[in-house]
Amino acid sequence: MQSRLENIQALRGVASLMVLIAHVKGAETDYGGAGAILPHFLYMGVVGVDLFFLISGFVMTHVALSGERGPGAAQRFLFNRAARIYPVYWAATALLMALYAGKQFLFAEPTPFPNPIETFLLLPDDHYPLIPVGWTLVHEMYFYVVFAIFVVWRPVGLPIFLVGWTTIVTAALALGVFGANAWTKILFNPLTFEFIIGALIALLLRRGVTRFALPALIAGVLVFGIETLFFAAQLYPDVMGQFFLRAALFAPPFALILYGAAALEKEKRLLAPSWLRRTGDASYSLYLIHVPVFLVVGKLVSIAVADTRLDNLLLVTGFTIAALAAGFALHFFVEQKLLAASKKLGDRLFARRPLRR
Repeated sequence: MQSRLENIQALRGVASLMVLIAHVKGAETDYGGAGAILPHFLYMGVVGVDLFFLISGFVMTHVALSGERGPGAAQRFLFNRAARIYPVYWAATALLMALYAGKQFLFAEPTPFPNPIETFLLLPDDHYPLIPVGWTLVHEMYFYVVFAIFVVWRPVGLPIFLVGWTTIVTAALALGVFGANAWTKILFNPLTFEFIIGALIALLLRRGVTRFALPALIAGVLVFGIETLFFAAQLYPDVMGQFFLRAALFAPPFALILYGAAALEKEKRLLAPSWLRRTGDASYSLYLIHVPVFLVVGKLVSIAVADTRLDNLLLVTGFTIAALAAGFALHFFVEQKLLAASKKLGDRLFARRPLRR
């Protein structure tokens, strides 16, 4: 498999746009008052998170099986993953903190911030991080730590490792351990199965199984389209916190879409449009920055425009355009520079002291 997976980047773009659209709908409700113009089914975009989890499992398998294994490789693996997640996340969190401070100073609107340590380190907690979408990054960091164990543990193959991981999570769920505390709600969350499914799809493609690419992609899109267009009222918000049911409903169509898109690229039959791949490149920045952007746009429009359908139209337009602009700006001017700096730092750190293998 090649190092850059173009259709996977495009799917990242799809997932980030899904989340953005869902949150635009939610922000319209929060700031727009009466006269909502966006339909309820757009809330279903929140399951772009589930697609992200499958993609993450796929990509981590690609990364782990394309490099060395052993303690030294695991150290570099964890450094690379932390460098990918934390710096931009901290930058977005600092921006949101500044915005909330300004909001408190100008409008006397306090913002609770009960978990600064958990927020900055992305540790399990009963409260969301300050940037609410950060809850998904807590899961991602957990996935990375578990995969680092695989990278260290050279004698075991990935299929056996994934079976063992699945067995542990399943047993914990069967024993009712899931809800014991904030940590068990991450360690044994059924959404973990989505990451594992993504890893299994990567293994399938590494074995050259691509013949069902187009039918799988079409079937996945159709199933998710039916869930979204015909059952949104039943699924959102009721199912979103029922993680086992959520995974059971959305992992299958997203698995088909992920397999189909990746297999079509492997067969050199179809590449997603370049604009969608570029959106995928900026997807992490877009994912992080849209909440701070909504805070600014929502406050400005709510102050300047009376509560009519016009303010809803202005909000929806402003949220979308400003979030996309801010996401790409953060990617080009901050994220890329931070990634380059962290790569140089990693190269120096791991070149300076030979790593144990």
